[in-house]
Parts: sequence; structure tokens; C-alpha cells
Amino acid sequence: MIIHVLNRLGYGPRPGDVERVEKMGLPAYMRQQLHPETIDDSALQAELAKFDILAMGETELFQDFRDEQQANKQRQIDRANAEKMSATTASTNSATAQNERTALAKRPGGEPPRRSYLAVAELQDAKIISAVDSPRQLYEVLVDFWSNHFNIDVRKGPCRVLKVVDERDVIRPHVLGKFRDLLGASAKSPAMLHYLDNFQNSAPREISPNEQRRRQQYAQQIPGAPAQTVDNKPRPVGGLNENYAREIMELHTLGVDGGYTQKDVQEVARCFTGWGIDQRTGEFAFTPRRHDNGSKTVLGHEIPPNGGIQDGETVLDILASHPSTAKFICTELCRRLVADDPPPALVERAAAVFRTTDGDLRQVVQTIIYSPEFFSPQAYRAKIKSPFEFAVSAVRATGRTIVPDDILPMNKRLAMEAGATFDRNMDRIANARRKSLDIAVIEMGEPLFAYQAPTGYTEDSRKWVNAGALIARMNFALALAEHKVVDVSASPVDLIRGVDSDKPELVLDQLNQALLHGEMAVATRATLEKQISRKDPDQASTVNVPELTALVLGSPEFQRH
Repeated sequence: MIIHVLNRLGYGPRPGDVERVEKMGLPAYMRQQLHPETIDDSALQAELAKFDILAMGETELFQDFRDEQQANKQRQIDRANAEKMSATTASTNSATAQNERTALAKRPGGEPPRRSYLAVAELQDAKIISAVDSPRQLYEVLVDFWSNHFNIDVRKGPCRVLKVVDERDVIRPHVLGKFRDLLGASAKSPAMLHYLDNFQNSAPREISPNEQRRRQQYAQQIPGAPAQTVDNKPRPVGGLNENYAREIMELHTLGVDGGYTQKDVQEVARCFTGWGIDQRTGEFAFTPRRHDNGSKTVLGHEIPPNGGIQDGETVLDILASHPSTAKFICTELCRRLVADDPPPALVERAAAVFRTTDGDLRQVVQTIIYSPEFFSPQAYRAKIKSPFEFAVSAVRATGRTIVPDDILPMNKRLAMEAGATFDRNMDRIANARRKSLDIAVIEMGEPLFAYQAPTGYTEDSRKWVNAGALIARMNFALALAEHKVVDVSASPVDLIRGVDSDKPELVLDQLNQALLHGEMAVATRATLEKQISRKDPDQASTVNVPELTALVLGSPEFQRH
């Protein structure tokens, strides 16, 4: 039971965790995990303090992104001018012309600021460190679940910086609160508004030449903003963008079979017209002149005209309290916490709690994790770990910690991780002898905060199984065991302390206990014994401990949780 709880309500046990939970009692441990505010995580916060970008305000982050866009634009102009100059002076090849081209290439502002790019890697590293080191394990699992549920791809425009704020101020404060509060915070998240294009969602209208001139003056104050032209007659602008309206119903609340129609999508989109982003500050802004003030009907509810921003709030109320939302959210939570095929009876009980508590997520999670279905034999090691779960659990199981990279300065490593997320310099990264934990997760197929589709990564763990993925996991396990993950500490020899490495079966026994808590299957053991059996009588019998550790980490028993 304890191993199951540590695996499913966290990222697996560290050495000594099972004994610690036995001592305090499993019920007490679970109650504590449901109330993470009672668990001291000051050591983790001190560890995360090195990520200065993650502490920056929304406006500063957004302005950094704008500055980078402007610098990139200027660099393109300079490059084009330099190429043009090179072509026109190629026949003379004068020293003067060469000096002019060199000066142009070195022009101030040509190199973009890096913080908006490094923000992605800081966000990823902080997530990994929190999963590895946080004593609030259930909380970190739920943060991962909800961040994936309200998926945002950091590779889309300013989402690379705005997701920092979304993770910090939208997801983390609300994972055990009321669902309506979480939904509302997400609806006003600039990262979400940009990712699902609602910042473009506007009632169709005409703007006068005077307003066109005001827009032109406003745009000139924003670095990187597209140039605005002025006509001498009214110009039609705006139009509905249904992306967010569709996804908030299909993916965030009701589910694809939740009972809405295309007409509901259109009406919800009308309710959210004017919900957007202040292009100077990057903050949420409601713009009344962009809002459709007509009456609407959403899922049978009449919404009167001239409601302004309240139209969107009303939609959030309707969706959060809808029975289909209760069922869909509880299905997904049960899929994450219990089984890939969620038990229908448990889903219905959890949905009933959702409805009667006004979407109290703590009580919903409590209902799920205290259920007979959660503790049933069918749920034990029934789910396959995602690449992120596998990497973090391997670090925890081997008693490792996250440490500063002993090869690259932190900013260079972060730049490499950000590059991998954006699929840049992959040949150089692939050939590196030692890589970071974040790079390993990317190479295993789960770049954090970088899933393009709004669905997020699948909660059905069976989708992670394929031959290529298993090879990538084995490569990571070997790199970890051989101390080739640059930001992870220690040596696997510690796992067999006191055991003679010249006695292969005793080494295997020790790794079985340390990593699998004695639960290695007969078939797995037979396979591993073949690997360590001495083929040549003259060959030394000393076990290759890193290799055997990697094989145990790659076993079916460790791949599941």
C-alpha cells in the first residue's frame, strides 16, 4: 500500500521514504499530502531561488519578449543591408566597404536579449527540481496534471514568457481549490489568451480614420508591433475567433461529448469578445469596444445584452457548474490517479462530490485516493510512467539530488535546453557525452510545456509504449547510472554499499530491494541473471554495477507505477 501511494501520489519513493511513512502511518501521510500548506518546503524554495527569471513580473517578462522581437527584426534588416552592400561593392572589394559592413554587423541592438528564451529552460528545470525534491509530492503531481489539462505550448510567440506567470499565478495556487477559480484564472491568463488566440477575438466593427491614427500612434510606442496604416475612410476590423470558445468546452470543462453544439461555440466566442492582452504590459485586459454587446444563449441559458465582461464570467459560471464538467474532470483525474480506463462507479462518486461541493478539488481528490478502486490490486503498477515521471522517479529511487552542472555555466546549459525545446542544435546536443536531466526528458519524447496541440500530453499511459521510447529510456537509465547526467549527483555504487560486487546474485538482490522493493518478477530476474552470468570461466566475476542498475531501472516493474 505504501509503495503504491508513494508511486501514484508522488514521483516514487526515495531511500528511506517507505520506512518514514510506516512510522507516521499511511493515513497521516495522505492527510498531510492533501494539505501541502502544512509541509515545510523552505529548502526547495531556497533551491529554486537561483531562477531569477521565474520571479520576474508579467510586464517585465513581456517587455523582454517585445525587445527580443524588435532586436531580431533589426538584425534581419542589418543582415539584408549588409548583403546588399556586399553585392554592390563586390567588384571593388575596398577596405572602406569592408569596414562599413563590419560596423553594420556590430551595430548595437543586433543581438537579441536572452531572458525570454532562457525563461523556458528555467521553467522546465524548476518543474524537474520540484518533482525530485519537494516534500509536497501530491501537490507536484496535481500541478503537473492541471498544467497539462490547461495546456499551453511555450513555443508559440510570447507564451515562452507568459507561461512563467501562468504556472506561478494560475496553476500552482489553485490545484486544490475550487475549480471555478482555476477556470477563471486560466480564462484571464495572458498565456492562454495568446495560445488559443482569444486576444484576436472581437466583434466585427468599423474604425474611423481618427481611431486609425490613434492606433498608429499607439503601435509606434510598442517595440516589434506591426506598422499601422491610415485610410481616409472607415475600415472594417475584428471578427470572431472561436478557438478558445471551442477548447474551453471540449478540453477544459464539458468534454467532447458534453452536450454542446457549434452554435454554443459561436455564442461562447461572442461572450469572450474583448478578453485580451494589454500590448504594452502583457497583462489581461478587457476592451469594451471590441465586445459584442448583443444578447446570447449558451447551453440553454439566456445572457442579456450589454453585459460587457460579465458575459464571459457568466459563461465560466455555466461551464464550471455543468454536470458534464463534473464527469469530465473526474474522469481525467481518475485516469491520472487510478487507471487508464477509469472505473465508472468511482468517476460517478467523484463527480457527485464535485457537484455537491461546488467543484472543491481537494475533496474530489480525497474521494478518489481514499477509494477502494485506488487501492485495488488492479490499480497496482497498472500505469506506465511518462518520460518525465520515469526520469524523476529514477533520480529519486537512486537517492540522487539535483546539483549545479559541473561542466557548463548555468546560462549556457539553460540555452542548450531551450534550444532543444525549440528543436535547435539537435545534432550537437545528440552528440554530447553528458546531458542534463531536462535534455534527457526531451529526448525521451516529452519536452515540458511544449506540446503543440491544446489537448496536452495524453493521460492514457499506454500511449507512451513503443520500441523507440523503450530504447530512449534504457539510454537514459544507463547515462544516469554512469553519472553522465550533468546536473544529477552521486554514484550507483551507493545502492550496493556493503555488498560484494564479485557476487552477482547478491548485487542483483540488493538492487531489487533498493529500486523495486523486492518486487522483481521471476521473468525479469531470469533475464537479468542471464545478463550478469559469467560466459568465460577466465573472466572476472565483478559486476558492472552501472549497467545492472540501468537494466533494473529499465525493467517493466520500474517502468510502471
